[in-house]
Amino acid sequence: MKNLRHVALEILFEVHRRVGVFAQERIHAATRTHQLNKRERRFLTELVLGVLRHERTLDRIAAAFCDIKWDDVGPRAKEALRLGTYQLLWLDGVPPFACIKETVDAVRDARAKPFVNAVLRTVDRVVRRVPIEQDRGGASPRKRLEIHHRKACFFPKEVFADPESDLAGWLADVYSFPDEATARWLARHGRETTVALLEKSLETPPLFVRVNPLKGTREELIEQLRTEQVACGEGSRPESVRVLVPAGELVATRAFTSGRCTVQDETAMKVAPQLAPKAGQLLLDLCAAPGGKASHLAELTGDQATLLAVDRDEARLERVRETVARLGLKSVSCMTADAGDPATIRAVTPAPYDGVLVDAPCSNSGVLARRPEAKARLVAADRAELVALQAKLLDAAATLLFPGGRLCYSTCSIEPEENGDQVRALLARNPELELLAEEETLPVQGGGDGGYWALLRKKGQGLPAMTRAR
Repeated sequence: MKNLRHVALEILFEVHRRVGVFAQERIHAATRTHQLNKRERRFLTELVLGVLRHERTLDRIAAAFCDIKWDDVGPRAKEALRLGTYQLLWLDGVPPFACIKETVDAVRDARAKPFVNAVLRTVDRVVRRVPIEQDRGGASPRKRLEIHHRKACFFPKEVFADPESDLAGWLADVYSFPDEATARWLARHGRETTVALLEKSLETPPLFVRVNPLKGTREELIEQLRTEQVACGEGSRPESVRVLVPAGELVATRAFTSGRCTVQDETAMKVAPQLAPKAGQLLLDLCAAPGGKASHLAELTGDQATLLAVDRDEARLERVRETVARLGLKSVSCMTADAGDPATIRAVTPAPYDGVLVDAPCSNSGVLARRPEAKARLVAADRAELVALQAKLLDAAATLLFPGGRLCYSTCSIEPEENGDQVRALLARNPELELLAEEETLPVQGGGDGGYWALLRKKGQGLPAMTRAR
């Protein structure tokens, strides 16, 4: 096996150095660049996502055994200590000597190698690991960490906050979560639900695909996937199939490349149908990348509507084009534009729309198991910036609807400020809109992602799209 620790360190460093870099996308790119096989890809994914999911906990542990302050440790050395500690304590079947040697070898800075080596050897030597059934109890929660309900780690010194005096701090330490977000969830949800949400953020999420009805039925898709040695079964929605292989292996199948399915969580599958899209309608997706919901709208109309997919990021909009082409859709056009500027969109299509979808940029707090790097952005300042952007997008969308038209707003967040509060503020600013329905899903409900959608309608009665287009 190649030294995948080096590849993992480079991905982790880039994720932490640049805002907006998604770990999964970098893993996909590294798989192609280094021509990784299935085993190598799975190991790389485990390393990168494992470190990101448990980053704060790893920092607490590594810092406890450093002879300098954690803030004084260089960024690349920090990544190496996180990576090495994760392998030593979380992974079974990786010999400690190999883990330490490979991780130290992957460190670029020769001066940091002895330091990383010393800390990792100390962690391996002094941290006791036992199967959970052999844990007799009685250890201080400041010196104990349970991993995946499978084993317990015991530390010779206090590593975590005191749960008696600082419950939020202790939960944040052992579940690797920001202090502010942990305290906020405790106040909103209580301890039991908060712990369930935190545990869910550390799990590997299930993988679902949405069948493309233009290219066959769900039963036919399942049959083809199984023919390609992909274990799968029916999901809980009529268009959903649950797949039991990593996404990187799924996208290499003929079933995927021929456009018979799209990767999408079942919570996200609920959104596009709310607009009740029909053939002949004018439809708009204001934040279309990477194309999951835009393509769903097109499929629901039998590819017989006129759909404009807008995104301000040309690189990400290219992914929409790729998705549309792979699925064989003809009704979708793409445009790079600021979705908060409705004048730009009116210049292209002056007629108002039957349906507008705003799948807004958000905190990703409902999908942290998939995007663990987003945990670092669950701070008040970032949320305030997102709320302002969401409001701008919603105001723009409201001006593009014809009377009687529908607006669907969705996020993959579970924060009220981004969801219900946002919609009610929109209604207060726009009395011509009315709320028809809304739904929030927590990621502990049903095993899928967390998220929110609201369906609104512009009051009045307008002409059908086909009449307006003449």
